[in-house]
Amino acid sequence: MVPVCPKCDVALLIVEHDEVEVDVCDQCRGAWLDAGELERLGVAPEPTGIVAPSTRYLCPRCDRPMRQIRRRGVELEECPAGHGVWLDAGELERLRAPRLETIFANPKQGG
Repeated sequence: MVPVCPKCDVALLIVEHDEVEVDVCDQCRGAWLDAGELERLGVAPEPTGIVAPSTRYLCPRCDRPMRQIRRRGVELEECPAGHGVWLDAGELERLRAPRLETIFANPKQGG
């Protein structure tokens, strides 16, 4: 079975990003990451908050409705069976970018 984009319903393309195979939609530029791949791309694991227990979008691996979660302030879709996460265009960069409050948490003291 060829995985399809949960938002566009077209076949996903496999591309390599930082030595991780990522399934990408050529239309909406969204990306499917299998379980553990988000962490391999440098996004530290952390607790996630469930925003919606079910969405209209189906997991590309098992066709079950995904749930919407919030991770590091970014809302994305996750397979409830643990197959992976769906990231809309630009969300991976937002997850990997340092937060401004971290950058400015310890400003140098002027003297």
